[in-house]
Amino acid sequence: MSNYRPYTGGNQGQGFIQDSFSSDTGATKKITNHTLRPVTIKQLLSIPRTNSDGDYKIDGHDLGQITLIAVVRVFVRQATQHIYHIEDGTGEIDGKRFTVDDEDPAEYDNIVEGTYVRIVGNLKEYQQRLSVNVHSIRPIKDKNEITYHLLEVIYTHVNFTRSKIGGTNMNNMGMMMPTSQNNFNNHSSAGVDGLSVKTGDLPQKIAEMFQNRPNKDVSVHRRDIISKFAPVVGSAEAVNNVVESMIQNGFVYTVEDDDHLQFTY
Repeated sequence: MSNYRPYTGGNQGQGFIQDSFSSDTGATKKITNHTLRPVTIKQLLSIPRTNSDGDYKIDGHDLGQITLIAVVRVFVRQATQHIYHIEDGTGEIDGKRFTVDDEDPAEYDNIVEGTYVRIVGNLKEYQQRLSVNVHSIRPIKDKNEITYHLLEVIYTHVNFTRSKIGGTNMNNMGMMMPTSQNNFNNHSSAGVDGLSVKTGDLPQKIAEMFQNRPNKDVSVHRRDIISKFAPVVGSAEAVNNVVESMIQNGFVYTVEDDDHLQFTY
């Protein structure tokens, strides 16, 4: 489903790239610009704006091109650009695409308000307001792509932050995105349903716990997540920390109270 180039973190080049460009910030930035990272709108809106050079970071890593899935709430066609006000359950932002003379109007016939779309572009800021500069936009035809995108976001986020969660040294890891949904389990070696703390599968397994419920309208209690995975992880606190991280990053949200949880679809 996902055929775009894997996100490799830009400034974590390997082999020749790392040796040749580690001191050349211009070259490193050029490499970053050619990476593609799956994100949520909340992650974009949470980026600290410390300068006006367009150097944005998520999880401490430079941000190049981005891809996200969201619902088009407002679609405005203008003479020089199309403006999409989009939201994905974690936040809202505007996407802007400049029109060109040879543009095919049929390309946008299926993009209407209320439609889920996949957007590829980059983050821009104008007058202290963030927006997405849209390079491509297409409607989502398979709803499974929405869930898969969120899993990709979790996968990338955890790989960049797992040194904080599990003590893994990020510099020794290859940051390759999975090319199919089954790849989330390919690295498992032990534990419940293939869960392995060493490979950092816990967020994916928690997400699958939400997805596999018979009734997805019913929330999941925090204690049920902890009781399921703590025996494998070896620590209830470690499981709870992962749950908190998923909440803070918009993958899971609270309902009723702080312990009843729902997954962001």
